[in-house]
Amino acid sequence: MPSWEEKSQTWTTMPPKSSAYFFGGVFCLFASLVLVGSCMNPRSQSNAEMISDILIGGFFAMGWAFAGTRRKLWWFFVLGPLEALVFSLQTIIIGPHQILTGDDLGRKLQRNGYVEIVLIVVAYALFLLFFNREGSRFFRTQTEVRLAGEIHRALVPQKHQTLGGVEIFGSSIPSSEVGGDLFDIIETGAGWHSYVADVSGHGVAAGILMSMIKSTATMQLTKLERPEDLLADINDVMLPLTSTANYLTFAYVGSAEQGRINFALAGHLPILHYQAQSRTIVEHNDLNLPLGLFKDQSFTMKQLTAAPGDLLAVITDGFTEVFDSSENELGLEQFKSLLLKYAERPLPEIYRELRAAALAFGEQSDDQTMLLLRRLA
Repeated sequence: MPSWEEKSQTWTTMPPKSSAYFFGGVFCLFASLVLVGSCMNPRSQSNAEMISDILIGGFFAMGWAFAGTRRKLWWFFVLGPLEALVFSLQTIIIGPHQILTGDDLGRKLQRNGYVEIVLIVVAYALFLLFFNREGSRFFRTQTEVRLAGEIHRALVPQKHQTLGGVEIFGSSIPSSEVGGDLFDIIETGAGWHSYVADVSGHGVAAGILMSMIKSTATMQLTKLERPEDLLADINDVMLPLTSTANYLTFAYVGSAEQGRINFALAGHLPILHYQAQSRTIVEHNDLNLPLGLFKDQSFTMKQLTAAPGDLLAVITDGFTEVFDSSENELGLEQFKSLLLKYAERPLPEIYRELRAAALAFGEQSDDQTMLLLRRLA
């Protein structure tokens, strides 16, 4: 369900013409209700007073609608007393009223009835224009989002391959049509490279940034073949496009000489290393900051040793930041226990079991990406 902030943003980003249709409809609808109230009172009402009632009721209704859609709750404490004061001043200015009977009362009711019909018809027409315009915009936006989702799925397909004596499996499931998570597996003449990236937030904006990151990473790893410069290059690409509220966590894992494995982390969760001989899990961490925060950041790359049968798991926080109905978090430690339980199984099965366990624990609220690597020999 959309939050108050998301609902408010919908109204603030609405095109001016749509807003004019909506508030015009509100004006006419509530102005007609003011006249309905007047018809329930047999006192006299001049044409000028009727127009004044329409303007006061309509404009204050627009104020109520504006306060509600923009979440300006404090306006409610101002508009109520102010509206009562304005109607009171109108009564003082106009002076005493007569009690109408017979034909005079009938003429008042007939006049107000005609005006009410006109106002209701105009309100209906304006609301139709509003819903038609916003409906078209909504479905156009939904079509674009679905297209972006198809592009995202093409950019981040599930992969399962064996390179240089290492079996690698990766999968990414966005929490909405378009995700901000990314993984890839790249084979080059010098070996193989893999990585997991997590753009802060999700949706179309994160998806666009994610596609740019993939292009940068692919070019760097396949053309330049310098994984040690990969994080710095992506950081340079991100800086002009992001603010301090937008950043990227990144985890790189690639082949090294003599069967060792290179890795680098930038603000990412630790690499979980299942050691088959001892049947324990070791965390590999790094102190690199996330990407996209500061200019000229320096990043370090480390190495680890994986024995035959060892398993490396690289995940995004969409797997650990899952909450049950009591707001208890799955967390990294519980995820490690689950990984330990399934670590000896085939990689696709490990992924399915871990994802099923996360979904059983709580609803997915963020993109979930997992990269599994097993040393075969």
